[in-house]
Amino acid sequence: MFAWQAEIRERMELFYFDRTSSIADQIGFGYDGLVFETTADTAIKGFKHEQLYRNERDVYARIDEYDMYEVRGCRIPHVFGTDDELWCIEMEIVSPPFVLDFAGAYLNFPPEYPDDVMATWRAEKREQYEDDWPWVQEIMSDLASIGIYLADVKPGNITLR
Repeated sequence: MFAWQAEIRERMELFYFDRTSSIADQIGFGYDGLVFETTADTAIKGFKHEQLYRNERDVYARIDEYDMYEVRGCRIPHVFGTDDELWCIEMEIVSPPFVLDFAGAYLNFPPEYPDDVMATWRAEKREQYEDDWPWVQEIMSDLASIGIYLADVKPGNITLR
């Protein structure tokens, strides 16, 4: 285990310290941080950087504000708790189809990338999602309608099947 992973795990343990259930198996990891299942059938995501945590927390707050826990047939997890000091979010575990992992999303404005970068990105996503790419674009459009602009679009974050 890398030092940054141990540090995140420590913060997650503090976040979950006084509960009757406990942290169980790791179910995800990436640039943003780590995700563990709990014995209460929830997930805890611990973040590597404060800004990533704040970004995801704020996106989930927007989702809650609009009560948009489903988009185009895909579930979005409910959030049960956050901690601004420990950079942790406890959330519902969802099964496919789902949309999750909003640490790389933009709130209120779309990211500005050069046209050639966007063309390459779209081609890559079309290849990743094949016939489902139009469905993914509809999901992205629906989220953009409430000011959430997805940048980290990949099959692990938008899982359709």
